Amino acid sequence: MQKMRGWAGKLRRSKKKSGSTSSGSSGPTTGRLYRMRRVAARKLGHWARCAGAGFLAGLGGLLTLPLGLLWGTWRLLTGHRDPLHGFAYPVRTAGRIWRFFFRRSKARHDKEAKADTLNLKVNNPRKDTDPVTGPSVAAGTTVLDGNTSKFAMAMRAAHSAYTGYSPRSMMEVAAEYAGLPNGIRAAALAVQQMAVNADQKYPCSKKALAKLSDACAKLVAAAARADGMVAFFRMVHAFDIERIVAPRTNEWMWNVTPNGADAPEGAMFMPGRIESGCVLMAVLYRTFEPVHMMQVGSEFQGIAYGLTALADCVQVLYERTNALYPVDDRVTDEIGKLVSMIRAASDDADMAAKLFVEDHHREISHNTNPRKGPAAESMWNTPR
Repeated sequence: MQKMRGWAGKLRRSKKKSGSTSSGSSGPTTGRLYRMRRVAARKLGHWARCAGAGFLAGLGGLLTLPLGLLWGTWRLLTGHRDPLHGFAYPVRTAGRIWRFFFRRSKARHDKEAKADTLNLKVNNPRKDTDPVTGPSVAAGTTVLDGNTSKFAMAMRAAHSAYTGYSPRSMMEVAAEYAGLPNGIRAAALAVQQMAVNADQKYPCSKKALAKLSDACAKLVAAAARADGMVAFFRMVHAFDIERIVAPRTNEWMWNVTPNGADAPEGAMFMPGRIESGCVLMAVLYRTFEPVHMMQVGSEFQGIAYGLTALADCVQVLYERTNALYPVDDRVTDEIGKLVSMIRAASDDADMAAKLFVEDHHREISHNTNPRKGPAAESMWNTPR
């Protein structure tokens, strides 16, 4: 009987071990399967869009085939030196259609891949880890750190992405100009979302909320001014843009230097680095849900830091435009005014953070320096 009991005990222990091992390994396996599904869905979507681009390119080539034949025949009959240029018109049209849609699909694929690598999970610094010891943050420490906020880190990543990038052609510079309105609007959208949440969901200072709304309004005004700057740039440099987008035969013979442009003609229509960073930040910021008001305070501070990073980024664009890029001086002046408007919005956001700290100094003090310890201070917790 004792031997049978011993065997039964061993069997139970072995089952427990096997059960715990299988349950522990299911998490990473599930995570790997999820990542594999995401990668497969992303690549299949890219391939499907490429197939559609090929179909549209072929259709465009077929539709322009009669025109190409007529143009080539006319050049041949008139003794033009390059009659093949007319016959090749359908091929060029199909190529442009293919490149346009392929680059858009590739940019979307890369943006989704970058979004999958980012992590916006919230680490709750005030989580009650133990009913006796209280929060995990030690007394006397502060967690109102805007430098680690989601908004500030995302905008600084966008700043690093642009400042470490050197455009190869004015078409890439034009893409940066064209992306400024959308990028600034994306930042304004994130600030607006924080303001709306602070008004509707969080027990937040109304004075701080009003200043944050002022920052959002100034960003919207800056985006509207950026729209005018882009339209003015395209009007003033219409001839230069036309030479690259729709070049004449052997247009390269008018180049100032023997070297041709490294960037393709469609680079002007690609999203800029500043725009991509701001839009990605706005998309990911929608999933951010603070679980403690100390995190909300950190985001208030981080919005000011993030807008400062955005202003610094546009400042770099202004300095490069002023020193390196052959554009009209009025375009340069408009970019400088955009920098001033974004910095004004950053000042309002900074004031909102100061008002948040001022109006909530008691709550912050109770969290950072709990009276008689976290367990005692938690006796003032409100019901959830």
